[in-house]
Amino acid sequence: MNLVALRSHEFRLYFLGAVANVNALWISRIVIGWLAWDMTNSPQFVGIIAACSLLPTLFGGPFFGVLIDRTDIKKAAYATNIAMIFCIAVLLALQASNNIAQTSLILISLAIGTVTAAHHPVRLSFAPRLVEPNHVSSVVALAALNFNLARLISPAIGGLLIDLTSTTTALFVTLILFLPNLTILFRLQPRELTKHSGEAFTTAMAEGLRYIRQRNLILIVLATTAVFSIAMRGVLEVLPIVADGSFKLGAVGLGQLGSAVGGGALCAAMYKALGAQQRERDALSVNNMSIAIIGLVTAAVLGNTQTWTIALLCAAVLGATGTYFGVTMQSMIQGDLPDDMRGRVMSIWVVVGLGATALGAFIIGALTNLIGIGAASLWISGIGVVALLMLTWRSPKNTPH
Repeated sequence: MNLVALRSHEFRLYFLGAVANVNALWISRIVIGWLAWDMTNSPQFVGIIAACSLLPTLFGGPFFGVLIDRTDIKKAAYATNIAMIFCIAVLLALQASNNIAQTSLILISLAIGTVTAAHHPVRLSFAPRLVEPNHVSSVVALAALNFNLARLISPAIGGLLIDLTSTTTALFVTLILFLPNLTILFRLQPRELTKHSGEAFTTAMAEGLRYIRQRNLILIVLATTAVFSIAMRGVLEVLPIVADGSFKLGAVGLGQLGSAVGGGALCAAMYKALGAQQRERDALSVNNMSIAIIGLVTAAVLGNTQTWTIALLCAAVLGATGTYFGVTMQSMIQGDLPDDMRGRVMSIWVVVGLGATALGAFIIGALTNLIGIGAASLWISGIGVVALLMLTWRSPKNTPH
């Protein structure tokens, strides 16, 4: 089984803290989204708040990646955890005193987005340095399992806390869940970097980009991630169009689609974590491309089906293929990555995935306005399949070097 990372005592401790942290993050997303809606009843404002949480990663991710590769990873982990606790504490204080306003919610969302942007390279660098290099794929699989299990249960918990108690209580629970990591981080000793460079910031960033450019495997993983994210994950960002636009089921339908996506993603994460540990080196293998094409074809079916049961099944398949593909691609990059490059390289991977997903959502939204969701999903999925097949045909053997 691919649970070998759990043999490490330090990783087991880290994983416990990560479970609490990820659940806290999902609950906080639900609470902040609800505050934005409850305060204004404006879909536009809800979208603004969501954008505030993503934009710092898109624009600042690579810079934080350089910083993480040049600093003490343990201190960086403390800094991002303490900063997140501070953001939630400020939001809790404002909400408890009834002083929350649109401007303050925007500022706090931007602050949380900035902390999250810094934390991405921290988490993608910290955990692999707690295990042997050949166990990194197990770390990635377990992280995906944790993320998707939290995605399935924590939004429901957050909603229940808001409905049965209050947003103040939900924020207090979120704050408590962020605290265990402060104690756990103290006991962890991540592997030291083999070299500490005193080079200039711009030189370090250029070195990271040069490292990526010289590794065919990483370039292919980034290219396939971009195509898959635009053509498939972009569809997941416009599920309200399917739930209410196609089926007229409103928020209830959207919730059911979201749960189906989460259930499929969890199944894929469990498969990757509980299956045999494998070291894949071919990003364009028949297996990987088959999974990707299944996801793209399913996205087209989701946009065109008139049967709710089929729509739910498609959502589950999209969740499963997206998680399987994402875990596989990340494992390929992380497997041969030097510790002193993890922050820079993985931050670029995160930016490509998020940016491509946002671009895909924008494209399919614009196309839907012109030709309808059915034709739009067919076009974007078809282009995605063609792009992946062209990558497979034109790319040389994608070895790590």
